[in-house]
Amino acid sequence: MPLKRVLILFLVILTDAASLFAIEKFYFIIRVDDIQSRTTWEPRRITDFQEAVESRGGKISWAVIPHRIIEPQNSDGQLTRDLKQSVARGHEIVLHGYNHICPTCGQSSHEMYCSSTATHHSYETQAELIRQGMDILWDSLQVIPRSFVPPGHQADTTTYRVLLDYNIKLISTAGPTLDMIYDSLFNLAPHGEYTWTLSESDYHLKLQSALWDIESKRQSQGYYCLLLHDPFIRQGYENGRVIAWTAELLDSLITRYGRGLAFVTLSEAAEIFNPSHVNATFANRLVPKVPVLYPNYPNPFNPVTTLSYTIPQDGHVTLTVFNLSGKPIARLMDRYQSAGTYFTRWDGTSADGYTVSSGVYFCVLSQMDHTVSRKIILLK
Repeated sequence: MPLKRVLILFLVILTDAASLFAIEKFYFIIRVDDIQSRTTWEPRRITDFQEAVESRGGKISWAVIPHRIIEPQNSDGQLTRDLKQSVARGHEIVLHGYNHICPTCGQSSHEMYCSSTATHHSYETQAELIRQGMDILWDSLQVIPRSFVPPGHQADTTTYRVLLDYNIKLISTAGPTLDMIYDSLFNLAPHGEYTWTLSESDYHLKLQSALWDIESKRQSQGYYCLLLHDPFIRQGYENGRVIAWTAELLDSLITRYGRGLAFVTLSEAAEIFNPSHVNATFANRLVPKVPVLYPNYPNPFNPVTTLSYTIPQDGHVTLTVFNLSGKPIARLMDRYQSAGTYFTRWDGTSADGYTVSSGVYFCVLSQMDHTVSRKIILLK
């Protein structure tokens, strides 16, 4: 066989092998609550933790209690300067209530809904808390938050209505995740917190527990939101123990997942996972000349996965799931669409007259004379 044909065949084999071992992205979020916490630990800076995360390619979503910025503990403006610098470096400010104090019972464990007295605050009360919090963030940091963390994870439908009215469309709270929690308000729930009063005796046990939990959520949800709290991420807590623990965790994740690991903020994750909004990354790409079907996430999945695709021109589009026998079992799209990027989801718990079981399926995108497919794996 001529050398040229051998080289071509070798390149074809390499291309096929690369497609077989394509890396699926796993999105990792670091959320730190109660920024501007009333702590006496010194030094007060948050930059030690930030630098440890940054040096490993990570990003941080700082859940800021706005009123704490204007309290005496920040009279010198140090933490304001730290947060401004953090935003400039690609990290995110998340609105975390107003002052973290319930207007009904005066406790600091909740604010938007009084869990102590089961009192629902009025729309006007909650709207004023959100407005004041956003005003402080703008006046102090020139930031308009895109995400919200309810203090104590206590919120009700009135809270959700207020957030949407203030154009905040992402919440990170307990409850169903990767879905709308109310109307067009998308929820990305946090996962484990392992560093609350982290001690030397449970350091390694919590590290292993976190790694196990992260792998579990990677398989089932395609993302992980690590939760921490401000007082413990300071260098002053146990000589930076939480900083060292987080750095060791991130090093382990980078070793384990390599290029498949992607660090994102809460808002960036919402752009990726929320099927009702065009992914900013995809939207900024050059429009392709042929239809493109992007890798679904998560993959493998159980039972729901999100699929995204771009079509270069207006026309009739079909998006169909087939089993290994070539039988169509779910029609996800079958209509005329304008050129652009779209998102849809497939729930593998059922299909059109077909019992869905664990296994390999194929999702096929067709427009005009062009067809493209992706292998998707359902693990129940």
